[in-house]
Amino acid sequence: MDTPEYNLLISLALIPVVFGLQMWVRQRRLSRRNESGHQEFDSLGSTVISAIAEGLAVISSLVLVIWIMGALLRYLFPVIFNAQ
Repeated sequence: MDTPEYNLLISLALIPVVFGLQMWVRQRRLSRRNESGHQEFDSLGSTVISAIAEGLAVISSLVLVIWIMGALLRYLFPVIFNAQ
C-alpha cells in the first residue's frame, strides 16, 4: 500500500480538497464585506472563531499542497528520493 502509484492517486484525489478549502475561506471573507470593503463581525467571539477556523483551513491546505508536490516529485523522480 505504500507504493508510489498509491501515493500519486491519493495526492491527486486531495487536489479538490485543497481547492475546496481555499474557495470556502475566500467565500466566507467575501460574504462578510460591507459597502466600503471592510469585514464586519457580529461579536468578538465570532471574530476569533472565524480567524482560527479560516487560519487552520489555510494552513492545512498549504500542508496538503506541500504533501501533494512531494508525492508528485517522488513519483516523477524516484532516483533522487531513493524510492523503490
